Amino acid sequence: MRLNERYQRSVNLTRLNTFNNDVVIVDGQGRSGKNLISVLLSTMSKVEKMRLDSQIDYIPRYYFLGKMSLDAAVTALLTEFDEKYYYNSISRDVNFRLSDYSGVMKQGKRFEYIKRLFLPADAVAVDRLNKSSPIFQEMTHDGLHVATLYFLALKKRLKLIHVFRDPLGNIYEQNVRGFGERIGVDPRELQLTHEWEGNPVPIIVNGCEDDYLAGNSLERLVLMVNQMFRLNMEGFHHLSSDEKKQVMFIEFEDFVVNPFPYMSRLEKFIGQPFGAASKRILRRENCPRVINTLDRENRINSILDGVNEKYKSIFINLLEDYAKKPWLNFSI
Repeated sequence: MRLNERYQRSVNLTRLNTFNNDVVIVDGQGRSGKNLISVLLSTMSKVEKMRLDSQIDYIPRYYFLGKMSLDAAVTALLTEFDEKYYYNSISRDVNFRLSDYSGVMKQGKRFEYIKRLFLPADAVAVDRLNKSSPIFQEMTHDGLHVATLYFLALKKRLKLIHVFRDPLGNIYEQNVRGFGERIGVDPRELQLTHEWEGNPVPIIVNGCEDDYLAGNSLERLVLMVNQMFRLNMEGFHHLSSDEKKQVMFIEFEDFVVNPFPYMSRLEKFIGQPFGAASKRILRRENCPRVINTLDRENRINSILDGVNEKYKSIFINLLEDYAKKPWLNFSI
């Protein structure tokens, strides 16, 4: 398709008129416990409610797949962050569904976003933002493996929290949600896919597409969770030493058993104290809680019974490597 010759000119995209606010990204694999961390952070006086915006997830993938130039990717990210930051300030494009974790009523400041519906917009809203400088909060999926682009766009404004969960939990919970068979089929499932031998496959399995297509729904999840665990580890190592200091790791199983040491670290990391609503949210999420080790053994056996030898080996190696907690040895 050919357009007007003006679109044939080479330009360098840029965005200098950014709000320049701080940003917190809560990241992790699907079903890793990110929601719990995000809604707790929303009780901090300056931290906004959690959002899930697919383009903030996908723009770095477009860039690393060679589908976007660097200037386009950085400008697109900055534009998305600024737009959603402004929209939050006037409760435009804000989720009011009662049952959704990204919904207002699950958050720490439940009625703040109802009040904002009646506040003036436009320049008055911008003035409010500039005076109060709230911290924007976004949730991403496996963003750590492409975090170099987030840091390139946001620089020192960004703090990234990556939530680890026992891969068993990721696989088991994703299987309950049917992710192993919905990707590329169910229009409600929005993960990026690419074509492989006439079939849609998630870009998560780039490099092992044949194994993905050969597997059943559970085997596909073993493959995807394994891929992303290792890519996220690799992504952290690509960060500079200063950028690594802007990343915090949380182990979900440790957090739900004893959240308070992590919460103290989060207060120092974000620079904000948790609000009184954090107690309500901890009660709602049954946290602290006792983890039943028998449940874990039963879930391991159920997965091993549902996959063939090749995927069993991948699964067992994944559990063993996760148990070593390699992130504890990352030099920062």
